[in-house]
Amino acid sequence: MSPTPAPDAREAPAPPEGASLNQRRLAPRSSNQFRVGPPFSATTAGARLVASGHEHVEPRISARLDRGFDMIDGEWIGYKRNYFTLVAAFQFVDLPPDATATESFSYVDGAGEPRPVRAFKILLTSVCLEDSSTAVTLVQHTAKRDRGPQSSPPLYYAVPGDLPAHSTMKLVANIRNGDKIDRCNRLFYLLKEDHQRAAESSPHCVLATYPRDCDISLVARYERIQFLSAGCGNRKLASTNNKHYVLVVQLLGVTDLGLHVVLASSQSPPLIVRGRSPSNY
Repeated sequence: MSPTPAPDAREAPAPPEGASLNQRRLAPRSSNQFRVGPPFSATTAGARLVASGHEHVEPRISARLDRGFDMIDGEWIGYKRNYFTLVAAFQFVDLPPDATATESFSYVDGAGEPRPVRAFKILLTSVCLEDSSTAVTLVQHTAKRDRGPQSSPPLYYAVPGDLPAHSTMKLVANIRNGDKIDRCNRLFYLLKEDHQRAAESSPHCVLATYPRDCDISLVARYERIQFLSAGCGNRKLASTNNKHYVLVVQLLGVTDLGLHVVLASSQSPPLIVRGRSPSNY
């Protein structure tokens, strides 16, 4: 099956090719840090997915970088010290947005047998194009840049959703008020009562088999992400590093055994990640 063209998730043009980065030191929370980055590829299919009453279901992934990379001399360049922000969501072509509340889903295994999908998840990873066998480590920081906790980017339970506008991501980045955070979360998460209602009214739908106590994302939101190591045999990124990396967003299906099956993926164009930035802070 040919890949499905991804919707145009870009809202604002990237800086002109060859433009230099802002030489001023930018505060981590500055809205000037936010620029739409490189477009992600069309969706590539993984394991075949079917839904009740349908022969085949085609997932489509939408992803966008909202900060962290600039086009410089024909290359998309970011810096290890700086954060990047990415949002990702998925939809099912020709199915309504609430399909997970009404349909059950299965993937087709290697023997051609349908196997139940108990939930959907979104995963963010990265690979080095010059050495795909070496892991590239991404970490997510807490809201304050310090020596506090770091973690791997979360693996989100997810249902179909649509990306917020880039301008919205700029606005919500610095919200600290509790009430405003709760309102913002409605853009990114399925309401608990909607999850409960679907599970009770349609017990055979896939949403009924999601864990009851988990947060379920409409949009996977990756903020304050950094490249901790760059693979390719070089853990310390040098300012002259010209290795190329891609960010990969995957839609996963959760099996009866709790294993993950790749159903679809989308990736960024090649990125260069250097060790020092003219706007480091």
